[in-house]
Amino acid sequence: MRGVPYEAYQVDSERLATAFVEVADAAVRGGAQALGALVGSCVSLLGVASAVAVLEPPAARVEVAASDPRCLRLERAALMWGEGPGLDCRSSATAIKGVPLAHPYARANWPSYTEMARGLGFACVVAVPLRASGRAVGSLSLLSERSGPLGPLQLRLGQHLADATALGVVPRVRG
Repeated sequence: MRGVPYEAYQVDSERLATAFVEVADAAVRGGAQALGALVGSCVSLLGVASAVAVLEPPAARVEVAASDPRCLRLERAALMWGEGPGLDCRSSATAIKGVPLAHPYARANWPSYTEMARGLGFACVVAVPLRASGRAVGSLSLLSERSGPLGPLQLRLGQHLADATALGVVPRVRG
């Protein structure tokens, strides 16, 4: 799926409400289920080709969920290399709002990640933090097969879904 033109992006309220209920319901069952619901909702709602979420709560093991195998391979490699937009997003607790993978910034900052992502057919990446209690406990990376970044509405929805997931999962991890 190549995605919808970002300037024409719209989402109906029923699909949006359903996504938030699915994420909240999955959070009750734990991190892996919540991350799976998050990435599935993002691909469905935001029109991105792939999504991957990493949960790295304090004093708990790292969990990863991806919308498809190529995205999962990419994120597992990025964790091994210690590079990529997800890591930068988790470290800074700020969003990376859209970096074309052909851009010199991507090649300079994430050389292995960029080479692999481009080889898998991705052209642009966005990463938003999973935030709970004022800190990043993970990241959500949204990968597109087109070079343009997400539109502002898509970026806000991705961030809200990521935050809802983190808020639902982190208390469970601590307790």
